Amino acid sequence: MGVKHVLFAAAFLLAGFKNFASDTDSLITKTRPKAVKIGPVYFDATPVDSALLRKLLVKERLLKKNRDDQELVKYQNTLLLRNLLNETETSDFPDEKMINTLDLVLDEYRRGNDLKSLSLILNTYAVYYGKKGESAKAIQYFTEALKLRERLNDKPGVIKISENLAALYKVEGSYDKAIQQNEYIIQLSLSLNKIPQAADMYLAMAENKLLQNKYNESEYCVLKKALPMFTRRGDKAGRLKSFQSIAQIYYLQKRFSEAKWFYIQAQILALKLDNKEALISSLIHLAEVKNALGEHEMALDDYRQAETLAVKNNFPVKLIEIKGYQGEIYSQMGNYLAAGNALDEYARLRENLLKRVNL
Repeated sequence: MGVKHVLFAAAFLLAGFKNFASDTDSLITKTRPKAVKIGPVYFDATPVDSALLRKLLVKERLLKKNRDDQELVKYQNTLLLRNLLNETETSDFPDEKMINTLDLVLDEYRRGNDLKSLSLILNTYAVYYGKKGESAKAIQYFTEALKLRERLNDKPGVIKISENLAALYKVEGSYDKAIQQNEYIIQLSLSLNKIPQAADMYLAMAENKLLQNKYNESEYCVLKKALPMFTRRGDKAGRLKSFQSIAQIYYLQKRFSEAKWFYIQAQILALKLDNKEALISSLIHLAEVKNALGEHEMALDDYRQAETLAVKNNFPVKLIEIKGYQGEIYSQMGNYLAAGNALDEYARLRENLLKRVNL
């Protein structure tokens, strides 16, 4: 092949190669590739501060705990109310089937003016609706039953119904009405010379006044009424309850030294009486006071003792309270890992407890 033919062939191949390279399917391009952005435009690759993250998570959990505590209080009040209702005399077991048949019986007793039987029917309605959480209906039926017991001059019966009314009013936040029932029970109890019952009711009144932030009136009910009554009778269990009550009043007023002294006295009495629940409560509240005074490590020691007793003696509500308080105190101390663990346990135990009852 001549030189001309060789040059022509080379030129032809070169031209073809250039055309092929300019085709859109070619791997070779004339323009520079554009940068492609993946993910958020303003992505910050700064390393996360794990300690700060734990602190923020604990803060969030503490806020949730404060809201959840209200459900725990509701649970405890529900238990107390149910115990009272279960002790109430009724005509029959207050279930759905029985309630639907009571109207006929009620009319028959009204025609016969059988006040005792009428009051028992009304109690049955009241207990039924009280357990269902329909406080207004329960109060209505108990009020009617109360009037019948008054007509019968049945003071013990009146006292029992008034106790139920006081509990129902307290649950719905009608503290003045609850206090009126407390005062009525005290009056009747004293007329029957039932001093411990009257003293207990002064403590109940003190609690209702405390819920209204009436500290002086609440303190008066305990120190001038309940405690002297229990002391004169040598009632150590009553004195223990009085010490716990007055300590709580002082704690809420930030009178920590006085609160601490009374909680210590309550702890001593609880040990003497072998009252495990009261001992756990005293340890918990004593730890609260110590924490408020800045004695964090001493407070933790009390919480640990209370936790051991709560587990050993099966007090689930107390254990939940302890875990919540531990979460708070660890957070105050800056130990957010321990705080998070305690609050996780608080949430788990609380959820398991509330599954067992329909609030």
